[in-house]
Amino acid sequence: MGAAYYDEQRGTDVQRCTDAGCGRNVGWLAAGDYLGYADVDFGATAPRTVTARLASGASTNGTLEFRLGSPAGPVVATVPAASTGGWQSWASRSANVSGSATGVQRLYVVAAGGGGANFANLNWFQFAR
Repeated sequence: MGAAYYDEQRGTDVQRCTDAGCGRNVGWLAAGDYLGYADVDFGATAPRTVTARLASGASTNGTLEFRLGSPAGPVVATVPAASTGGWQSWASRSANVSGSATGVQRLYVVAAGGGGANFANLNWFQFAR
């Protein structure tokens, strides 16, 4: 799912993107920022992994927490976000999915850590079985 296709956000903005096939990415993710996506259909069987396409020129690390229902809802995956060598130097990072990511859910991507500074840009994320 293209990260810029959220229907709710806090603390972020979109910018032009240099990654292959990308028009716009979500930028300036810092602790407490989030993106909300309505009606994400996980299907009857929970996905086993999530992959996020990230870029970071930050000197601090953070994480992207994938949460269900609300920005404070249950965490189903946590993807590490460390420097990729630049704000438009893209890398894919994956994590295992746990919990009840089945059916149609409201999904939130919540930024955590990073020492209060911007620590990542997000192009897309994808759940897989």
